[in-house]
Amino acid sequence: MDEVATNDFTYIRCLTIEDQNKIKKIPFLNIDSILIPSPFIKDKFLEIDYEHSYVWDEEGEFLGYILVYSNPDKTKFQVYKQVTSPFGRGKGIGSTFIRKLAKDVPGESYIYLFVWEKLVSTIDFFYSNGFNLEESTVYRKMRFYLMSATAKSILEKGISLKDKDVSVLEELSKVRHDAKKSLKVLSDMVSIMSVDNFNNIIEDINRENTALLNTLSMYEDKIKASHEVNIKEILTNRVIPFIEASNVPCEVRLVLGASIPPVIGGYMDYSRALINLTSNAIDAIEEAGRSGLIQIMITRKEGKVVLIIQDNGVGIGAERLQLDNRNLPLFVGKTTKADRAGEGVGTRQVFSTFGAGNIKVESREGKFTRWTITLNISTKKKTDRLGLLETRFIGFMKATETLELSDKSGRTEVASLIWHLRRMEIFSYDLIQSFSNYNNVRDIFKLILTYRYGKTSFKQIKEEIEKYRVDHEIIKFWLLGMINRIKKNEKFLLNTYDFEDYKGIYFKSYGQAINKTIIFTLDPDTGNFYAADRRLAEHLDFVPLLNRKRDQLIRGEFKGDVKNIDSPIYLGVWTVADKDDLYGKIVLLQQGCRQLLAMGIKPEKAIAFYHVTRNMSSFDFDPFKIIPLGELATLARKNFDQLITATDDDFDGLVFTD
Repeated sequence: MDEVATNDFTYIRCLTIEDQNKIKKIPFLNIDSILIPSPFIKDKFLEIDYEHSYVWDEEGEFLGYILVYSNPDKTKFQVYKQVTSPFGRGKGIGSTFIRKLAKDVPGESYIYLFVWEKLVSTIDFFYSNGFNLEESTVYRKMRFYLMSATAKSILEKGISLKDKDVSVLEELSKVRHDAKKSLKVLSDMVSIMSVDNFNNIIEDINRENTALLNTLSMYEDKIKASHEVNIKEILTNRVIPFIEASNVPCEVRLVLGASIPPVIGGYMDYSRALINLTSNAIDAIEEAGRSGLIQIMITRKEGKVVLIIQDNGVGIGAERLQLDNRNLPLFVGKTTKADRAGEGVGTRQVFSTFGAGNIKVESREGKFTRWTITLNISTKKKTDRLGLLETRFIGFMKATETLELSDKSGRTEVASLIWHLRRMEIFSYDLIQSFSNYNNVRDIFKLILTYRYGKTSFKQIKEEIEKYRVDHEIIKFWLLGMINRIKKNEKFLLNTYDFEDYKGIYFKSYGQAINKTIIFTLDPDTGNFYAADRRLAEHLDFVPLLNRKRDQLIRGEFKGDVKNIDSPIYLGVWTVADKDDLYGKIVLLQQGCRQLLAMGIKPEKAIAFYHVTRNMSSFDFDPFKIIPLGELATLARKNFDQLITATDDDFDGLVFTD
């Protein structure tokens, strides 16, 4: 319930039977799962009082209604339903309905209603409007409180509630309060869920959740000139239901493009503007007297989001499409919906919201009207991400400006540098991913490998990186700075300390990439290996760096901390010719396992298996087999069969991707 006091009845009119039928088509208004089951609990002679039941009709959109029953003498009035749309929260609709009712009935009239005991916020709302608690009644294990007031007391209470300006902090406190109430209502709804009411409760939860998001969006509108707006949600949650609830039958064709990002703007302004456009379209279709067709398409084009709304109404004359000195069509603001010409007074708000330069109106009189609106994509997330990347880059570079190690440094100091360099490498993966919108990031990573471990100079890689497109050019600078610093420190480590002494630390340090899958290619004879984020590389990319033939190496992957024994390391090979060759490859894996044990990986660590990449035999590793590292390393040849499984003949010779 909203609690903004207002006596503006501009959008309120009496409810009709036709309105009730329309409300049944509006999901966010058609709610009754937590109402008292019958309006006749207290008085069996009540009837719907259309004179004192109201609907909030704002530019053709129903944002709330109140359904009132009264006795034949018009002395008792029961508020049976009072519903505010999630898109009407904060307008004072609920309070205004109550004041309107109190104003229209005699002062001594008895106004009452029943409220479910769990809806504390609703009870508070009616308290604030002059109601008091009376008796309670129980129905299907749900307790409802009777609340009542006289019309006179409601009006007196309304006089005492004066509007006042509130600060941003006070507004935030109110938003927090409303959000907490919504969460409490959601929790209460879940608690009464049963087989009988499941569908209704789910609808109510959806409505309350939408109301909560709408409350937060409205507050964001107040504190920011513009922010992220999900235009697809406005179309599906608000515009489409508005069309479907119209008294003018209309077919809706909605085309939503793929990967439509949020746009920058104001949530409430955009919602109202699109409702105005749709309302005009419906009026134009009714005037044309034909079966309605409204087509809505949203797509992404040239770095913008493009929204097209077209109707088959009466259209707009060519002379009225001419632009004035403000770049506005001549029809803007010159007509009203009463003229039924298809472009009401709301068009002024439409142009004010989206800007004349972003709107194109096409029409053929008697045929159609098409609005094309260009919207700017929100860069908020990109900007936030860029700031985070910059902070991390500066931190890494400052931490490695000078090396405080020497050949006499202890193991702890050396290990610390290895782990820090690995964090820098993992950070470089994120920088490389920034190129993914326009490039194959694996090409960029291969280029970096040739710089770190090959003969490519810094000048050469700089020239190559400059050729790749990225949203923010500064990322190229950060990436080059990062890999240059990594190479410098990595070279110092390998030239100063024996790899054999620290290979376990090198391997385990990749466990810091907790949200990434790390692949590696390992030489089972030496324990030397190369690894990277799976999105950037393939196992084969590392084979040339190890100076061994592919079938002399093993491939693997893991995710997260390698000390977690339950999260398996996957191992595999590239080719198998026959069963004997498969046995030989198991021996190769055993050598690799012994290297992992030498690195300090616990014997209890789970090991699982890849399919063979190119398998010419009728046998393969069992992908469902999990075995402890220590057990696999010492497994006798006679027990190798427990690791393999027969393949389907139809899949003989199948090549799996790396």
